[in-house]
Amino acid sequence: MTTFLKVDDEFKRVLGFLPDDESFDAQSQVRASSALTAAENYVQGAIGQENQAFYKRDDIQTLYKLACFAVAANWFNHPSTAVSSTTAKSIIGQLRGSYDESEVSDNGTTAESGQTESED
Repeated sequence: MTTFLKVDDEFKRVLGFLPDDESFDAQSQVRASSALTAAENYVQGAIGQENQAFYKRDDIQTLYKLACFAVAANWFNHPSTAVSSTTAKSIIGQLRGSYDESEVSDNGTTAESGQTESED
């Protein structure tokens, strides 16, 4: 899996830190980076991993980022008891539908099999 997101000022704010917050130390940076990487792996695993370009699409990127941030923030703030949030689950469901649609070409064939939808 490919990760696209980095711990930046936007993600720090999601975690409750200001950009120059001194309480966000090196250990917090490592934890945040690990949580974000794990969240991306989780979200991509839940949606689909074959089409990495899907996650870079302009119409998908915002929702993808939101889902990853929701999962990562939950894991960062509650590392021993966290489960995927309802918000993240809803967004992942929405992204699954878009991902499935992106796998079907204009002529009705799927990207993987070349079969038409009616042959499935």
